[in-house]
Amino acid sequence: MGSLFSCFQSKIPQSLTTQEINILSLKTKLHPKDIQEWYLRFVHCYPYGFLTRQQFIKYYQQLLDEHSIKIKGLIKELFDVFDLNKDDKLDFSEFLLLNVLTNDGSIDDKLNLIFLLYYNKKGKTMSRDELKEFLRNIFDLFDIPSSKIHINQVINKIFEKNSLNKHDRIEWDQFVKEILNDDTLFQELISLDFNQDYSQHYSFIQTYQTF
Repeated sequence: MGSLFSCFQSKIPQSLTTQEINILSLKTKLHPKDIQEWYLRFVHCYPYGFLTRQQFIKYYQQLLDEHSIKIKGLIKELFDVFDLNKDDKLDFSEFLLLNVLTNDGSIDDKLNLIFLLYYNKKGKTMSRDELKEFLRNIFDLFDIPSSKIHINQVINKIFEKNSLNKHDRIEWDQFVKEILNDDTLFQELISLDFNQDYSQHYSFIQTYQTF
């Protein structure tokens, strides 16, 4: 009987300690009371105290609707980036850090994380078209308003700098280094067209708050 009770008891996540709350507050700049509210919602949705990879994918797909099919691979890689202890699940602190970055992180913070997703993958190469599609999709995933024109211009400049023609491929590591080492390229990549409506991007943030 005792073992059966302990089995059920193990499904109930422990409350956050004061130390854990304080550490998360420092990392996220959220008030401790807000962190506790996040935690109560989290354990209500995920009573085991974590998300599996499949739960995480489902969570993102619900937020992104039909567009999620195109970027399912990126969602999987996002899970790997925030699975900090590599136990193949996201606990509350990992989940909270992801949400805070997505909702409140600066565009620079988000873009640096984007580069982290693929960085150091030896031998990973992309064509111009693959880079365009990847950047547009990942910007949508992180709710970063973007300009197709500026994305294309940055890609073209980097290809020309490396003496690559339109049929060549570039290593992702090299592409990232070019942007991170040139603030002009970095800023151009995230600059907007003033005659374009970006209001649809911000509706995603409001949806995100209701997990």
